[in-house]
Amino acid sequence: MLSLLFLIMGMCIYLLFRDLSNIALFSWMPNFPLVDTSLVSLNTGTIFGRLFVFNLPHGLWSLAGLLVIRAIWLTNVKWRAIYGGIFFVVISALEISQLSEARHGTFDVLDLAFYGGSAFLESMTYNIFIRRRVL
Repeated sequence: MLSLLFLIMGMCIYLLFRDLSNIALFSWMPNFPLVDTSLVSLNTGTIFGRLFVFNLPHGLWSLAGLLVIRAIWLTNVKWRAIYGGIFFVVISALEISQLSEARHGTFDVLDLAFYGGSAFLESMTYNIFIRRRVL
């Protein structure tokens, strides 16, 4: 449930605060009424505004993915570490691949930092809330 909440939160940030017309995910929906403009205006000239709108959704989505992996392999530490590592490598490679023109998007080191932060938050969530109940 927590994973779904973080996934939806990241999607809501995109839907409410981003201009969806230049995002590849929404390019296949030409009749989508919200594609032309964002619903809520937020000053992205500030550090907080930029981090909130452009980097936080990536962190929330990676946190959601890591929580799903943790839920599937809760008691099997070996497989959780393997699949968690693969997940982290794939999302990092997708971000780094934006350096080339082959993939749509803008490379941002802060996205990588938010991926790392999400891995830290996932491990803290497990250690504080779940591990005590499982062991």
